[in-house]
Order: sequence, then structure tokens, then C-alpha cells
Amino acid sequence: MVYTPDDLAARIVAHFRPAGRVCEPCKGGGAFLRAMPGADWFEIAEGRDFLTADGRWDWVVTNPPWRELGPFLEKAMTCADNVVFLAWASAWWSKARQRKIAEAGFGMAEMLLVPTPPKPWPQSGFLLSATWVRRGWAGSMTLSRMAND
Repeated sequence: MVYTPDDLAARIVAHFRPAGRVCEPCKGGGAFLRAMPGADWFEIAEGRDFLTADGRWDWVVTNPPWRELGPFLEKAMTCADNVVFLAWASAWWSKARQRKIAEAGFGMAEMLLVPTPPKPWPQSGFLLSATWVRRGWAGSMTLSRMAND
């Protein structure tokens, strides 16, 4: 398991500025939760499974388990209008993923490229992004880049 560093979670939250009722469905080490005080949270390792939870949120923001990105995204799109996931940028570009996003009535509003944290994060040639999918979005997707401070 690879947890999001606090500084990266805080910068992602500051960029997207989630408001209203917010959910962190994969608490893990708690970095996103610390960046979003008062957010609802789930963590299967603590007996709170987002995939079986009931609720409605304005925003879902997390670093999901990457091999389970599909189920987490599908669930998030049923219970929130805005979803931001930290994952490899390439994870968003399969025909099946794009079809599921469109069928759920969402569109990709922004892909924020972020620097890959140091080890133990997987070091690869893949770009890391915080990607925002938004209910009802039919406009162009913004591609932006977080400064590499």
C-alpha cells in the first residue's frame, strides 16, 4: 500500500477546493482527510467500506487503490457530483473507462499533472495526475501541471 504524502494531498485539495459535503473513501494514512477537515471518510481496513456505503456527497476526493480504480470510480459517480482521484494519468484513457464516465453523465473537467512523490511511491515513466470528473460536464478538459516545488 502506498499512501499519499500530506503535502501532495494538501496541494491537490487547495487546487480543486472541494466544498459542501465531502468524502474521502480510501482514508489509508489520512493525508486527504487531514487536508479536508470535517470530511466523511471510509477505510476498508477499519471496517468502513465505501463500496457498500450509502450516502450523498458534493465531492469525493481520494487516492484509490489503483487496481480498483474502476469500482471506486463507478461508486463515486453514483453518490457525488464531483470526483477527484489521484492515479496514473494513463488510467483514464481506455475506451471502457471513457464510456462508463459518459454513461454516468460525467465528463473529465480537469487533469492536474502532479509530481511523483519519492519512494516508496512507484517510480516509473508514467505521469501521475489528480483527475476531476464532474457530473453534467460536456466542455473541454483542462490539462494543467502542478509546480514541482
